[in-house]
Amino acid sequence: MKKILTITIIALLTFSIFSTECEARLRTKKITINTDPDVKLYVNGKLVGTGTTVIKVEPSSSVNVRAERVGFITQERNYINDVSHDLPSTDYMKMEKDDAYENSFVTNLANQDIDIRTSHSEDDAWKLISRIITNSFDVIQVTDKTTGYMCTAWVVKNFKAATIRTRLIIKTGSSDPLTYKAKLVSEIAPAGTSANADESFRQWDRLLRSFENVVSELQSRLGK
Repeated sequence: MKKILTITIIALLTFSIFSTECEARLRTKKITINTDPDVKLYVNGKLVGTGTTVIKVEPSSSVNVRAERVGFITQERNYINDVSHDLPSTDYMKMEKDDAYENSFVTNLANQDIDIRTSHSEDDAWKLISRIITNSFDVIQVTDKTTGYMCTAWVVKNFKAATIRTRLIIKTGSSDPLTYKAKLVSEIAPAGTSANADESFRQWDRLLRSFENVVSELQSRLGK
């Protein structure tokens, strides 16, 4: 037992000495990050430049590099300068087009109440609203003509780097003149997020193109 304990202690001391010697040989490493000219590079959250940039990684430390470009998926790398990692002298951060961005547009229609005034009777207006909405939304989750409230179920679209969910809410704004408020709720979360994981979603100032004409159609047909 004493012999085993002695061997274990020697092994631990040898490893400790070896690790100390290796750490002592560590030097500051420079890495040239290559990417497209208009890509913004952030080092540990701070913008350091665009395009090709040289970064430094101090001994026994790590550096986070984030590459951002409008319309492209954000890329991140972590570089660790210790005895367990080999750092490259150059690295290439390839930017991939963001398909969620390509299939959407920025708009003030997203997450805002839009007033829609109508000359139709309440019954006719409600029927017309239902017909228009079901052209873009498969399921109406809540409908109550008495209170003038309608809400569709979420329509979820999965992209490479994001999950987008969209729904439409209609409610009565006033009865004289008869006016409705329409809100297209557009939210974004990381790719693969469940549609019911409310805490993971946040408001998105963009709208999927498939819903581009919903509000304008409501305004046009209800206003006649």
